[in-house]
Amino acid sequence: MRVESPYSPISEPSPWWLKGLAIFMGVISLFMVLGTFSAIASPVLVDRLLPDNYEEIEPYPVNGTEEEKAEWEENEVFWDELVGYYDEMMGFVELQGLHSAILAFVGLFSTVVLWKGDRELGIKLVGVWIGINTLGGAGLFWMMSRIGFIPDFSNSNQDVEVIDLSFIENLTLVIGGGQIIICNGIFLAILALVSMKSKPEVVLRE
Repeated sequence: MRVESPYSPISEPSPWWLKGLAIFMGVISLFMVLGTFSAIASPVLVDRLLPDNYEEIEPYPVNGTEEEKAEWEENEVFWDELVGYYDEMMGFVELQGLHSAILAFVGLFSTVVLWKGDRELGIKLVGVWIGINTLGGAGLFWMMSRIGFIPDFSNSNQDVEVIDLSFIENLTLVIGGGQIIICNGIFLAILALVSMKSKPEVVLRE
C-alpha cells in the first residue's frame, strides 16, 4: 500500500540561486588558488633577493674610521634583525598558502556541487568553507600578531622615531579582527539567503 506524503511542493525555486552561489564560490576559489601560488613563490623570491650576510651588500670598512666601522656594525645588526623577521614571515606565508589551498579545494568542490543543483550538500560545503575561513583566518591572524605586523628593531634610533609603533600594532589588531568578523558575517548572510531562497515551498495537503 502506498502512503502519500501530506506535504507537496507548490513551486520550484529558481535554480539560479544555487548557480549564483556557485559562481560566487568559484570566483573566490580562484583568488585562493592565486594566493596559494603567491605563497609558494614568495619565500623563493625573498630568499634570492634578500642576502643573509650584510657584507654582500656593503663590505666591512677594514681601513675605515672608527665612526664608519661603528656605523657598519649598527647597519649589520639592523640587517640581521630584518632578515630574521622575514624568515619568520616566510614561515607564516607558507602556512597561509596551505590555508588558501584548503579553501580553494573546498570552494571549487562546492562550486561543482552547487552548479549541479545538489542543494543540501552544496550548502553544507559552503558552511564548511566559511568555518575553515573563519577559524583558519583567526589562527593565522594570531600567529601574525605574535611575529609582529612590523619589525621591532632593538637598536632603533629614538630621535628619529616619530610614529608610535605600538599604536600601529593595536590599530592593525582592531582592523584585522574586524575584517575577519565582517567578511565571514557577510558570507554567512549570503549563505542564509541562498539557503532560504533555494528551498522548495511546500503545502500541507488535507
